[in-house]
Amino acid sequence: MELFYDGQIRRYLAQFMRLMSNFSYSNNQNTPIQVPVRYGDMSRQAASILTQNSENIMNSAPFIACYIKSLNLSRERLQDPTFVSKINVRERQWEYVDENPDSPTYGEVIKDYGNTQGENYTVERLMPTPYTIEFMADIWSTNTEQKLQMLEQILVLFRPALEIQTTSNYIDWTSLSYVELSNINWSNRTVGQGALGEIDIASLTFSCPIWITTPAKVRKLGIITKIITNIFTEPEGTVGNGELIFGNPNAQVIVTPGQYSVLITDGTARLMHAGENTRNNALEEVPIKNDIKIQWNKLLDLYPGKFRAGLSYAAFKRPDGKEVIAYLTINPLAEDEMELLSLTYDNETLLNTDLYDLEHNHVRGTINAIINPLTFNPGQNIDTDTRYLILEDINTDNSVAEEFAPITWKKFGQSNTQTERLIAHANDIIQWNGTQWNVIFDSTVPQEVTYITNSYTGTQYKWDGVEWSKSVDGIYHPGDWRLVL
Repeated sequence: MELFYDGQIRRYLAQFMRLMSNFSYSNNQNTPIQVPVRYGDMSRQAASILTQNSENIMNSAPFIACYIKSLNLSRERLQDPTFVSKINVRERQWEYVDENPDSPTYGEVIKDYGNTQGENYTVERLMPTPYTIEFMADIWSTNTEQKLQMLEQILVLFRPALEIQTTSNYIDWTSLSYVELSNINWSNRTVGQGALGEIDIASLTFSCPIWITTPAKVRKLGIITKIITNIFTEPEGTVGNGELIFGNPNAQVIVTPGQYSVLITDGTARLMHAGENTRNNALEEVPIKNDIKIQWNKLLDLYPGKFRAGLSYAAFKRPDGKEVIAYLTINPLAEDEMELLSLTYDNETLLNTDLYDLEHNHVRGTINAIINPLTFNPGQNIDTDTRYLILEDINTDNSVAEEFAPITWKKFGQSNTQTERLIAHANDIIQWNGTQWNVIFDSTVPQEVTYITNSYTGTQYKWDGVEWSKSVDGIYHPGDWRLVL
């Protein structure tokens, strides 16, 4: 094995000495004086220098001496020595050129973290070996009052332990431990000082479970962002300049894949086979080439540019020709195979339809909630312009209405003497105008394509003449979507 030294035991000792620091005692003038902390297990040469090569030099006190009493293997904490923990680390870009023409530092090299992804690493952490280390803290004092003052400050902190942290590296799984007070020796020994008196020493014993580990393996792995060998055929489609399309100066490359369709469901995108069956919504399996499934990581490797999670995005064309932009991130539930990409939609590109009330007073493209009117009761204190998308008919069958529908679905409120009931159908949108419920979207008559947003969940829906569905969900064929890397 090659030589390696990381000072792991030294860091534990340093943390213990910091733990015993910053204690004070009060002298005869009631002035607080900080008690120094020293490493107690000194060498003969250091001790000789401190005493100036003489036995007549009196040791100064008070002070606290810290040292290691013992170090033992903790067999009860031993675990699988062959276990290797792998963690992927993605850095932010460091030291970049400012490309913003409006910035005073335009064209200069900025030594700071940027807004794009930097290097990717895979860290392999090997199973560490457990040990138990015992620390000693000798409290040197010249009188009992000093001793009592220092002990009282220290002993109140341990109930019975305090936590320590040796490093600030968040992927270091051995950085946290604790120090437990295990024993107290009131008077360890006395050091004679001739006629001037003696120095008393109280010894505190502390136990600390630690881990000693070998160096981790750090590799530039993770998601492949550069093509080394392309085992697939040349991709169909087009590649363009990202600065000319969408007006995005941060984009590197526009890619319009010509072989694949995309299926969007519940905010995720999956690659699909771009065959005729797909156009008829009969979905096939993910395409396979050379016995390898073509998933997002394979597709991204076929084109120039660099995928940047949260910054790279896709544009999906709607029937009216407008495009919806969705920023791309890796789906954590399918990160190993990259089957899915998670989508975060740009709200400004989502289409909205103004939905009027009967008097054209309240215009907005949102509803308050989607409800089942046979089980949901809106209550008495209803805000004006409250709107619901209903999933069941209301009062279209009097027998059902009498048995199940809440009485508050009368067309007029309970405070009104009229008892005419509201009649509405599933997929209608109803609105409370302050005195009565009205149907402001009738699904039984032909309607244009209508978009609404559920203000409670933030999800947008689309009416296609038959049913409501999530507005962006569906299949996008080649030419109807493109990537901005």
